[in-house]
Amino acid sequence: MPTRSGFESAALSERFSGRDALLRRVAGDAPEAWVREVAEHSARQGEIFVELINKCPFGIYLVDDSLTIVAMNARSQEGAFQNVRPVIGRPFEEAMRILWPEAVAQEIVGQFRHTLETGEPYRSDAFVEPRAGGEQVDGYAWELHRARLPEGRQGVICYDFASTALRAAERALVEAERRQRLLIDELNHRVKNMLSVVQSLARQTIGRNPDPAAAQLAFEGRLAALARAHDTLTRVHWGKAELADVAEGALDSSGVADRVRTGGPTIWLESRVAVTVAMALHELSTNAIQYGALSTEAGRVDFSWRLEEGPPRLLLEWRERGGPAVTPPTRRGFGTRMLERALAGDLKAQVRLDFAPDGLVCSIEAAAPALFEERVAPGDGTA
Repeated sequence: MPTRSGFESAALSERFSGRDALLRRVAGDAPEAWVREVAEHSARQGEIFVELINKCPFGIYLVDDSLTIVAMNARSQEGAFQNVRPVIGRPFEEAMRILWPEAVAQEIVGQFRHTLETGEPYRSDAFVEPRAGGEQVDGYAWELHRARLPEGRQGVICYDFASTALRAAERALVEAERRQRLLIDELNHRVKNMLSVVQSLARQTIGRNPDPAAAQLAFEGRLAALARAHDTLTRVHWGKAELADVAEGALDSSGVADRVRTGGPTIWLESRVAVTVAMALHELSTNAIQYGALSTEAGRVDFSWRLEEGPPRLLLEWRERGGPAVTPPTRRGFGTRMLERALAGDLKAQVRLDFAPDGLVCSIEAAAPALFEERVAPGDGTA
């Protein structure tokens, strides 16, 4: 007794072909009528079959036992074999040599011969090769099956799916995963560095200041400067930050942007250096507000920078004027230590603090060209 699936298969075949209804008609009709109906039915079935094959989302083609191309759907003619004309009736090996370099063509032909001789199917999921001439790289997933042809002959059917776009998407996905891992590692590194900076700020600011309120105010100001520096770097995806933007953010966080005149050429700083420069400017601003030029209404500050040639040197200068008379400090605070040590270390620079009577002058001379770049923005490529 047929199984349930067998009945369903037979019913499906009947709905598709109308075979049983046609046979019942044959028994009662005149020979000429049923012969004509059989011919029309076969023609319709042939048209449906051709339509199905040509609408497949993959290529199908057939070679006979002499490895001659005998049939092919539209997908293959417009895709894999678009450079081969004529294609039907052409020796398969000749077509392969037109499409692929000699070594690749011979490998493909060898797989067809093996399937033809042994009947073993073959499948390739990772075929990515340059076309003949090397100007185009194509990828295909393809498989081979031996087929029975009329008059008892054998042939090989090939099903191929163009996967060039898929391979490109796979490579892009792998690259995206790699970049994501790098970004996560970089984020972990930056978070650890930032926590170290905050720890140092807390230790140096709070631990050495006997006035809790003043210590808290100074600590919050330094954190604000650090945050503004990070905002500047975030806008450029933690690449290089423009010195003018770094200065603007640091001065604005100190509330003195309108009292400090800045100027200089376009200079791009590495991210680590940008944070250090921002912190240094905050310290200079804070000192100027408390003791220097910005402690009076008439006081002003100029912050300028320039690049000198041969060998290249970046020169930065903070110059105060119009404030109270300046005297050298009696002790070295956190700001002084940061300017002379951290800033000098990060910029590989010489830092000079001149406590002249008419105003503090802080001069920074950096000679490490890897830390700065003039004129060209990251990814810009224009002067």
